[in-house]
Amino acid sequence: MNLKEVLKNLIQRFHEQKIDFVLSGGLSLSTMNIFRFTKDIDFLVHEESKNAVDKVMIALGYEKQAFSTDEIISYLSPLKVFGQVDFLLARRKYTRAMMQRARKRAVFNGEFQVKTLRPEDLIGLKIQAISNDPGNRYPVDAPDIHKLLALHRDKMDMELVREYFRIFGKENLLDAWLDNIK
Repeated sequence: MNLKEVLKNLIQRFHEQKIDFVLSGGLSLSTMNIFRFTKDIDFLVHEESKNAVDKVMIALGYEKQAFSTDEIISYLSPLKVFGQVDFLLARRKYTRAMMQRARKRAVFNGEFQVKTLRPEDLIGLKIQAISNDPGNRYPVDAPDIHKLLALHRDKMDMELVREYFRIFGKENLLDAWLDNIK
């Protein structure tokens, strides 16, 4: 997947259609000085934008994947170079607040400025993913959370981070990770 070209094209299309979007997932980690392989692009968008997003993605030749839900919509291009793009729909107070808190960050060595989740909000989504699918998500998301805590702990709203862990009954995990970082 050519992440840079896909992101550039999507940014342009979303601006044309006035779709408010926030970069999340693995690519957003690069804006936080954490670099790892990612095979897709993830966005957070308002639930009310899902039809506009669908029109953009279909016009670009993407196909909605069958496993899409009311909360996460995934698109896959039949052309490997355009890959997979996933959208988490902001429909509850937490994800809507995440969109409001997002700030512009440089992506691809400053070639683009794109609204990106704050580290604490990315942690919130990752702890939710771990809670929903621990077998598949823990090996990917736990190291990301640990790195985010190690790099950004002093600059994050740790009460918000703790609230995310509390929601999913994982405060003991947070405490263990924080003790490990000291």
